[in-house]
Amino acid sequence: MKRLLAMLALALTFWGFGFATADAAIPDDVQKLLDTKKCQVCILNEADLSNTDLNGANLKIAVLTQANLAGADLSNANLMLTDMEGADLSGATLAGAQMNGANLPNANLSGADLSNVEMTQANLTDADLSNADLSGAVMLSVTLGTANLKGANLKGANLRGVNRSMVRFCNTTMPDGSIENRDC
Repeated sequence: MKRLLAMLALALTFWGFGFATADAAIPDDVQKLLDTKKCQVCILNEADLSNTDLNGANLKIAVLTQANLAGADLSNANLMLTDMEGADLSGATLAGAQMNGANLPNANLSGADLSNVEMTQANLTDADLSNADLSGAVMLSVTLGTANLKGANLKGANLRGVNRSMVRFCNTTMPDGSIENRDC
């Protein structure tokens, strides 16, 4: 627990000094990630990592705002406290990833495989999760805002503490297996 609090303090300090607003990825950070699949607290803004094999990568507290991760394999990756605001993760595979505390507002996760992810207290405000597979996901106290979950599969997902009042549902498979068509 102390280690998690220390990492959170580091992240808040990191973001508080404006480092997270860098315009583009740091080339050394991109190369480090590609070579080792380890890049904690890295700056990867706007990086093109589409269709990249990052299975099991450690990107804890990394900054990937506006990054292109379309079609990337991030299965079993550590994405805890990672900032992916506005990132393109369409068609990406994130099955089994650890995404607790991740920041993904306005991210494109359409058609992504998010099965069995852990994303407690993640921010998915206004994210596009249309046709995404969230089956078995642990989404405790996730912030969704007006996220698009049209055609998404939430079967077996744990949504305890999630406000779903503004979320868009159409042909959405709910945790109990029922289909929600509220916004068709």
